[in-house]
Amino acid sequence: MLKLPNANYKFTDKKISPFSVMSVSLSLISFVALLVSLIMSFKLAGQIELKVGLTTLLCLVFSLTALGLSIRTYFQKNVYHIFSHIGTLISAINILFIMYVYGVGMIG
Repeated sequence: MLKLPNANYKFTDKKISPFSVMSVSLSLISFVALLVSLIMSFKLAGQIELKVGLTTLLCLVFSLTALGLSIRTYFQKNVYHIFSHIGTLISAINILFIMYVYGVGMIG
């Protein structure tokens, strides 16, 4: 049998950072909770309990934590940044949505 030289190629030592995976999971949890609270609020025509507002504040804390974790992974070496980009994007969308909802609530 013919054996090729250098058959075991290893091009990179990069790994996926656990902080970036945690960032994506926290942002997705926050996004789903915000979506559920938005649907509940529309179903009840805005007459919603205080628990939903507290849930959105908890989602804000989750999104800020996820944003911090994803920013932290940008300073690590030899890691893939795809999950960091996804976590940053979803967290930014969550934070902008929460700012919009509370801004509209203050105006109206």
